[in-house]
Amino acid sequence: MKRLYNLFGDGMNIGCDIVENERLKNRDKRFIDLVLTEREQKIYAERGFSFLCGRFAAKEAIMKALPHTKEYNFLDFEILSNPDGSPYVTNHTEIKLSISHEKNYTMAVAIINNN
Repeated sequence: MKRLYNLFGDGMNIGCDIVENERLKNRDKRFIDLVLTEREQKIYAERGFSFLCGRFAAKEAIMKALPHTKEYNFLDFEILSNPDGSPYVTNHTEIKLSISHEKNYTMAVAIINNN
């Protein structure tokens, strides 16, 4: 896996995404396979729809923070939770995330620190 900082040099990049949860209802297995890693899919089976919405919004936010998004896909970023519930990207520690759920919407912010 190439390191993200090789793409942008020094500094910080920010991405944000908001999802209307209804958009993700009734998605098929093919969609899930494109968005969630195997470990994320196991958690999704336990935690349900809001988990999918949060991971989708977070991965969209990450992609928006990257200057060369065509070089990556959603499966390049696995997002799990710390014991306190805060999300983290397992294979890119330079990415910090926040995910929020509110009724019909889920939003996420990704900050990539390249220093």
